Amino acid sequence: MKLAFIINEFAGNGKGRRIWKNIERKLTVPYEAYISHYPKHAFLLARELAERAANDKQQVLLIVIGGDGTVHEVVNGCVNCNYIILGNIRAGSGNDFARGFFAFRNAQEIASFLHKPNVRKIDIGHIQCPNEHFFVNNCGIGFDAFVGIKANKSNIKKWLNKIGMGKLSYVYYVVLGLFMFKPFSLTVQHGGQTLHYDQVWFATVSNQPYFGGGMKISPHSITADGKLELTIVHKLSRLKFLTIFMTVFLGVHTRFSQVAQMSGATFRFQGDRMLPCHADGEEINDHGLALNVNVRPTVIKIAERLSD
Repeated sequence: MKLAFIINEFAGNGKGRRIWKNIERKLTVPYEAYISHYPKHAFLLARELAERAANDKQQVLLIVIGGDGTVHEVVNGCVNCNYIILGNIRAGSGNDFARGFFAFRNAQEIASFLHKPNVRKIDIGHIQCPNEHFFVNNCGIGFDAFVGIKANKSNIKKWLNKIGMGKLSYVYYVVLGLFMFKPFSLTVQHGGQTLHYDQVWFATVSNQPYFGGGMKISPHSITADGKLELTIVHKLSRLKFLTIFMTVFLGVHTRFSQVAQMSGATFRFQGDRMLPCHADGEEINDHGLALNVNVRPTVIKIAERLSD
C-alpha cells in the first residue's frame, strides 16, 4: 500500500503546517507529500492521485492534513476511485469529519495502519444543482449556510484560530445572523410526499451527526446505511431559535416540535428565494431555487480505527 499526504498548511491559521512538520520528522515509511496552495488545489491533487492509483491498480492511503474544507475538496477529487483510502489528521477549526470518522493522531498510528489496514466503505451525499457536488459530512440551505460562509470569510475566525478557539467564530456569526437572516418558505419532496414548511431557518441534510464545529445536528445519522437525514428548523421567534440552536451541541434539539427530522435516500428542495447553500461548510453558488440531494451508498473507502 502506498502512502500519500495532501497538506493544507494554512488550515487552522498555520496549524496544518505545524502538524505536518511534526508528522514528517517522525515518519519511518516511504511517502509522497503534496501541498495545497490555493482554493480547489486539493481537489486537483486528489484527482491526479486517484487517476494514477487507478492506472497503477495500487491501493493508496491518502491522508488529508487540514480541516473540513480540505477534506471536502479531496473527497470530490477521488470520489469515483476504488483505490483511494481516505484518512485525516485534524488541523482545521471545525474538524467535524474527525469527529464523525476516525482521524490519525501521529506517525506511529499511520505506520501501524499500513502494517495492518482496517478499512470500511461509507456513504456520501450527492448534490445536483445543476452542477454536481459531493459531501461527506452534511449540506444545508438557509441559516447554517449563511453562518458557515460568513465565518469562513471572516478575519475573526483567523484571529480565534491563533488562540485555538476557531470554532467560536461560528457561534459569533450565529448571534449576528439572528439580526441579518430572514426565514423562508420551503417545499420538500421526499418519499413520494410533498411537504411545505413556512418560516424556515435552515434545512440540513446529514451523513454523520456533527456540523458547525461540534454541533450534534443529526444524532442518529449512520454513515453506511444508504440513507441521509434531513433536519428542518421552522416557526420560531429569533429568541427561541437561538435557545434551541444552542441545544444542538448536546443533540437534544430534536425534542422540540419545531424541529422536523426525516430519513431517506433522496430529497428535493424548492425555496421561495435564492438562499445560501453549503456542502461540508463550503459555499455552493451555482444553484437556483431548486436543489436535489441524494445518497451514494458505500462509495468511499476510509481508514478506520486501528484494530486490536
